[in-house]
Amino acid sequence: MLPSGERPIRMAQRRPLLLLAIATALLSGCSSVGSIGDSLGGSTPDNRLAPAPAPIYAAGDTFVFTENGQPTREQVVSVAPDRVVWTNDDGLIWTKDTALVTPQLRWSSHPELGRGQQTIIGSPEQLFPLQEGNVIAYSVRGSAENAPAGWQEEHRCVVSGQEDVQVPAGTYTTFRIDCQRKDFLDSYFYSPVVQNYVLRVRDFGTGQSRKELLSVTLANDRTRELPATVAATPNPVEGPTVQQPVTPPVAVMGPAPTPVMPQNSMSGPAIGTEAERADALISRLEDVVARLEKVAGLDAGRAAAPAAAAAGSTAPRTAAASGGGGSSGPWAVHLASYRSARSAQDGWKLLQRRFPDLGDKKMVTSEFDPGNGRGTYVRLMAQGFPNRDAAVQFCAPLKAKGQFCDARGPLP
Repeated sequence: MLPSGERPIRMAQRRPLLLLAIATALLSGCSSVGSIGDSLGGSTPDNRLAPAPAPIYAAGDTFVFTENGQPTREQVVSVAPDRVVWTNDDGLIWTKDTALVTPQLRWSSHPELGRGQQTIIGSPEQLFPLQEGNVIAYSVRGSAENAPAGWQEEHRCVVSGQEDVQVPAGTYTTFRIDCQRKDFLDSYFYSPVVQNYVLRVRDFGTGQSRKELLSVTLANDRTRELPATVAATPNPVEGPTVQQPVTPPVAVMGPAPTPVMPQNSMSGPAIGTEAERADALISRLEDVVARLEKVAGLDAGRAAAPAAAAAGSTAPRTAAASGGGGSSGPWAVHLASYRSARSAQDGWKLLQRRFPDLGDKKMVTSEFDPGNGRGTYVRLMAQGFPNRDAAVQFCAPLKAKGQFCDARGPLP
């Protein structure tokens, strides 16, 4: 069933049985949360696009998406041969490679996880040039400020074929790429003329999240000769805009954020490789954002809270949001986040040894999804506070020792 407010689209024709067999074998060993053969986008085109190389990004490329009714603008800040730095309307900054289906390599802040980074083990770029039947498998190893145990997991992707899909920005012939993550299935619909996916469907098993393109503006006319669909003539637009923006949902958003750089912020010793320069740039941008938040009286977590609330809307929650509601009632403190309940149990024992005051508190957990393809995490909390003030006071000495601690409640 389609989410409320979305119009139905024609069902795709069946994929060849051979491709389904390949995809099934590729994804074996993972807990399946969706079917590779399901139709999520649109119809199978009568003709085919030529195999598509990896996307090329340019600083200034801007993509406006809507996800679960919430529009957001994503913009490329800088580009190196194997790294792309992005920002969005919430001021968050992250870096990715150019393989499209891979998760973020670094991110500036998150209210649950803090800053974090991930390492790709394998060669996901071998998915390109895109053509039906291409498969890849790679590992992801990551860590974050507030997820001390870290994580490692396997990702597997298959190019399932081509589909014509209709999104608010228009109709496009796309390559469909299905990727099995740790606990959900991502389906990307990549359009060469857009140089990005125009639709991403995330299947959690119990529900779906759709991210659809509203508009795109490229910084140059590198795709001007490409058609939006195989039945169309080459894109007739003579400038960087490859699709007219949808005005109503975008007009209220204002211009895309541009990270403010101090006058001498880019000075310093020369850095060798392009990848090193990209990593240095995102580190400087993160420092600038942190300083601006401090001047404005905000911490990184509060600045990113609206984005986290939207990103986590599809995951089950058992605890109330931080700082909301009245001060009376049972309260808890959030101490860390883990990739599994077992890791949370081990973390609780370590925290109790480090902080004896936790001895009379009760361990409680809840799952959350920080969004952007990171998967689900287990939030570890200590319950046993009569009100918010008591929880905040308990956190003060822990924070002084460098431990993350955030008051949460009232709990149900």
